[in-house]
Amino acid sequence: MRFEKEAWERYSVYQNQAKRIARKYSANIEMAALPLLKTVLDTYNVAGEMDLGVVKIPVKQIVGVAAEEDTDAYVSDFLPLPSVNSEFAKKWIALFMENLGDYGLSNPIRCYEFLGKFYVVDGKKRVSAVKAQGTAMIDAQVTRILPVETDDPQIQSYYEFVKTYEKTGLYQIAFTQPGKAEGFLKEMGYDPDHIWDEMDRFSFMFHWHSFDRALEVAFDNQLNITTADAVLVLLQNHSIAELRKLPSWILAEMMQDASAELCKIGNCDILSGKSFFRKAS
Repeated sequence: MRFEKEAWERYSVYQNQAKRIARKYSANIEMAALPLLKTVLDTYNVAGEMDLGVVKIPVKQIVGVAAEEDTDAYVSDFLPLPSVNSEFAKKWIALFMENLGDYGLSNPIRCYEFLGKFYVVDGKKRVSAVKAQGTAMIDAQVTRILPVETDDPQIQSYYEFVKTYEKTGLYQIAFTQPGKAEGFLKEMGYDPDHIWDEMDRFSFMFHWHSFDRALEVAFDNQLNITTADAVLVLLQNHSIAELRKLPSWILAEMMQDASAELCKIGNCDILSGKSFFRKAS
């Protein structure tokens, strides 16, 4: 069957990674567990919910689960724990192959979104399989949970994102600090009040994976900023037309050259003698 050998090999690799993580945190398994939405919400006041319908969401922003059921099958980032001989593994393999097929996954996952992160209600195996493939986007039935609006910069940034999302329909245009979205859209060549259609979204996303990859290569996920934060800094000295022509490894070098400014955004410290960061304690 097409993709079957690759699927089994990939499952074995990721299951071994999961076992290593479980062993590392055996004394405190909560450190390796998927984040639970209820625990996250305990530190916020909730204003209400909003049904977004079925939309495309970034797989990398799927971080946890809505309930504890079946979470013992995964460690962080949905890495699978069950044996390669298990029924779980067979179902995972089938989903892996389905996603690589001509039509992709047939059913959207269901999840909650809170502060731009997603917590799965239904579809944990699907998420695990597509993360193993490096899939960028997945269809999801999304319910947004809105925090009570405050003067906290994180909450202000989120509500700015919500207003931008109403026009763009994209989760990628989000910033760590408020007051950035309008300038970013202008630099990208869009009127901030423009209502995006499918062609606008396709055009925007066509090059976005290169920016995502560049940020990952530059800082190994150690810098607490969004891809849009990094791109906006690069746009201070380059046009979007110039940036779109560059491969991700050159974009990564440019982001490293902008380390000082990115560090201010991400509230982090430069590691001595290194070109990447750690979050400030």
